[in-house]
This record gives sequence, C-alpha cells and structure tokens, in this order.
Amino acid sequence: MPKRQKEKQYQSAREHRANQSLRSGTTAGGVGAGSRPLPFECCALTLTPFTTPVCTKDGIIFDNAAITPYLLKHKVDPVTGRKMNSRDLILLHMDRDESTGKWQCPVLNKAFTDRTKIVAIRQPGINNNEANVFSYEAYYELNVKAKNYLDLISGLKFTKEDVIVLQDPNDEAHCKLRDIQHFAHIHTLREGNNTAAAAANNNNSNSSSNNIRNSVTASRIMDKLSREKRKREQAAAEESKKLFKSNSGDSSASSSLSKLASRKQQVIYTDELITSVNLTSGKASGSFTSTSMDVTRDNSSRLATEDEIITSQCEQLKRLKKKGTIRMFTNMGAMDIEIHCDIVPRTAMNFMLLAEKGEYNGSKFHRSIPNFMIQGGKKAGGNGKGTDSNNGGGSYWEKPFKDEFDVRLTHSGQGVVSMANSGPGTNGRQFFITYKSCAHLDRKHSVFGKVIRGLDILRRMEMTPTNKETDKPLETIKIESIEILDNPVNEALDAERRRIEKRKKEKQQLRDARKSSALGTSMTSTASKQVDESAQTKANLKKDSTKAKKQTMSGNLNTKEEQGVGISRLPPPPKKTSFGDFSGW
Repeated sequence: MPKRQKEKQYQSAREHRANQSLRSGTTAGGVGAGSRPLPFECCALTLTPFTTPVCTKDGIIFDNAAITPYLLKHKVDPVTGRKMNSRDLILLHMDRDESTGKWQCPVLNKAFTDRTKIVAIRQPGINNNEANVFSYEAYYELNVKAKNYLDLISGLKFTKEDVIVLQDPNDEAHCKLRDIQHFAHIHTLREGNNTAAAAANNNNSNSSSNNIRNSVTASRIMDKLSREKRKREQAAAEESKKLFKSNSGDSSASSSLSKLASRKQQVIYTDELITSVNLTSGKASGSFTSTSMDVTRDNSSRLATEDEIITSQCEQLKRLKKKGTIRMFTNMGAMDIEIHCDIVPRTAMNFMLLAEKGEYNGSKFHRSIPNFMIQGGKKAGGNGKGTDSNNGGGSYWEKPFKDEFDVRLTHSGQGVVSMANSGPGTNGRQFFITYKSCAHLDRKHSVFGKVIRGLDILRRMEMTPTNKETDKPLETIKIESIEILDNPVNEALDAERRRIEKRKKEKQQLRDARKSSALGTSMTSTASKQVDESAQTKANLKKDSTKAKKQTMSGNLNTKEEQGVGISRLPPPPKKTSFGDFSGW
C-alpha cells in the first residue's frame, strides 16, 4: 500500500520554474500577460461583434457597415495606419450555427473560439475580393495533406498565396497584430484624450478650490453623475409637490390630495409609503467609499418619486376591495359602467380621475368597427391617433403608464371596457368598448370596466354607418358628460393622506424620544410623576417587608426560649450552592 503523502506547504523548484511566466508577465507563446487580444467574433474598429465580416490581406476582420464609412473619411487602415481604400477589403463567407448563433467551420461543424486557428481562402475571379472561411484543421487535412488545392465549398482551384490566416494563437507576430493596444485608431484616441487631459489639468491648477486632479475621463464622469443626481433630486421634489398640488379646476379628489401638501416644505419619503420599502439617499454608504463626498452617518430615507407615490395610492385602493360605478351620458343615451378598482387600481384610478375632472366631456367616439369594438376618449380637439399628450391627450399623470392584467378580466362578451394603446406600457386616456368577445386582445389591452346597463345603446352605436377606409362613424357619437355614482378612488386617496400624516407624526415622536433620551431629560411631567409614584410604592413595600421579617424572627426566639431549647451563638452554616454557567451574569 503506497504511503500517503501530506499536503506540502511550499512550492518546488519545478513548479517555481513552471510559474515563472506568470510572475514575469509573459506566456509560453511570447504574448505579454498585459496584452488585450481581439476576440475573433469582434470587429477591429468598433470592438463589438460583427454581422457582415470583411478582412484585409493581413487577416484583420472588420464589420462592413463600420469600416466602409471610416475608409471614405480617413482612407487609412485603422489597425496598421497604412493607406487603404474599400477595394482592399475582402468579403468573408462564414457559416453560422443556427442553434447557438456562433461562427463555425462549414466542413467540420466546429465552433470557432479564440484558440482556434482559422484561415480564409480567396476565390479566384475578376476582383478576387471574396473568400471562404475554414478551420485550419480542415484546410490542412483535406487540402495540404491530400495535395488537393481545390476550395472545399466552391471547388475552385487556389494557390498558397490565396490563403489568409485570420487567427493563429501560436503566431507571436499575428497575435501582436491583433492586440487591441497596438491598434492605430486606439493610439490616436489616447493621444487626443491625453491632450484634453493636459488642458483640463492646466485649467484645474488655476482653481484653488479643486484639490483632486482627475483624468479627463474621470472628471467627465464625475460631472455627469453630479448633474444627474441634482436632476433626480429636483425632479423627485417637484413631482411629489406637483402630485399633491391643489388645482382650482379639480374636484374633491384633487382637493383631498392638496391637504397633504398644504405647506411647500412638506414632502413624502419612501418609508412613509404603504409599500414599506425604505430606500435611503445613499449619502452614508457613499461617504464611506468615496473621497469626493462629505462624511455623514445620517442614513435617512430619500424622497419618494411620483411613480412610487402613485403605486402606494393604487395599493391603498386595491385594499379597499370596492368597485366603482359611473354613468356615461352620450348623445344616443346613457350607459352604466362598473369599474374594477379592486383588480386594476392604476387603470381605474386614471379613468375615474379623468372623468371626475371632466376630461371626457365632449369627447367623440372616432372609430367604430361592427362585430369588434368602438373606440373613444381622445381629448376634445385631438386627432385621435395615438394615446400620448400630443395625440388626443395623455393620462391623468401626463405620461403613459404600464399595463395591468388579471385572469379574472378578459375580453369576453359584449360591453367590456378596455384601454387602447400603441404597444406595451403606452396606456393614456383612450378606451374602447367591445361589441363581442375579443379573446385575441387578452393580455394586450388592460380591461378595467364592464357595461352593466345600457347595452341597447351600445347596439345602436354598432349599427351606425361608418367610413370604410377610416372606420369613423358618419354620424357623430360623443360623450356629453360622465356622472360618478360610486367613487372608491377619493376614499382611497383620503385614507392614504391620513395614513401618511399618521406616519409623519410617529416619526416625529420617535425623533423627539431619541433626542430626549440623548439629553437625559424626560418627555413630560406626567411621565416623571409616574416614575416618582412607582419609586415611592416600591420603598413602602420594602419597608413593610422588613418590619414583617423582624416580627417573625422575634416570635420564633420567644417560642424557643419557652420550650427551653438552647440558642446557638455560632454563625449559621453556609448555604449550599451549585455553580452552573454564566447564563445568569
């Protein structure tokens, strides 16, 4: 049985020599460890994967869409810097695996990797500017060994001068040519950056307030981040104020929202939302990892964005589990529509708030297709093409909102009310009412209502003649007004306002309690009185207990004396104790 060897804690001389290439920064092939070889599937100009590959006589591959404009402008090879024009490019015919999308050898069906030796064989012709790409293994076995210099795909005869090496990991000169650090256009870009950096450093040296000298790239990135951060903070503050701003033309919904922002300085933070997601401003973590930020330990919540506030309001509306009801008065009659506020709160809130605001008054149904649906809701005076603010009016929040789907809401039957859109997440204000089931619209349009009364009015709309080209009704069909019968939206907004106010009071009380604890003062006089009364009660109980013990001891002594039992003058024996552990410490 062989003796089991222990794991050695040192490196042998042979291992030391084998790893010498790693310590010196060179590999066995002679290519430096700090080199950056270009991946085979990437263009040497854009450094991104190519789609229409072309190459030069040196075997450098470019994307035809990128290299052609570059040559028309500069007329030089972006890799070597030598003069070159578009006639020097060779179009490569490469095979791609349809399942994986990787380039492969058309003969061996092996995918090309960064360690594969690849060749291109030019096709003889008038221009001689096309080539088929193979792996060197297929070329060597089927052409060189067999001494059969016929192209493996076209069957045309070629010579060794027509063979172009596209990739050879063992050729040091070719690897150096494909090294990104040696590309001429990369050197030109670096020289331009160095010049700009020198100019920026000269400007910064004149400023006494700048103590850190960054590169031009770092300075540009830091300036961009600062601008974006200021924009985000300003936008968040403006959106939260705008959302709760009081509008004289709005109804009770807007007035209930304005109660929360009656003062300009009152804003909403993320920890005050019903979603209970506490997102901080990031100042504390950023100050620990960045030298450009002031050190702070205040890990406070950041301002809530408009979308986060709306999400919290929609969650409050969903928790009410109540339906909304409206009565739509048209020039053909009135229809009662039930709104699913408990299933699709955001879509329902948008429609109810727009209706309450009177945005649908005077709006026309601009599209009607028999046996399908009738569409309307565009702003009075809009062209009806699209759902954004430039095409017939936008949503209540003046921007598109995402779709809401539910298995309980489908386009089944007559009178289904659903949102019109121009793609996913583009809901605005327009809606349509179905004349019949439209199952192909499920999970493409958000269903938010159902006609529960007035289906005869809907059938009269369907019978109205329309233009065959534009589907526009020849007779005007418009919404005269909308009366809201049941409105859970206002109830949800008012409940959310009260909940946020309560949360703000709780946060203020917590801050006051922490402040008083740090200063060592009591909150109120009532609390101090309760503490004094509690201390006095404890003192009285202790006094009574001591007095009762003394009386008991004297009674026991008298009993023993009467019985004639001698009283020992020795100290009592120690109590038996057993040491357990430190859990009681």
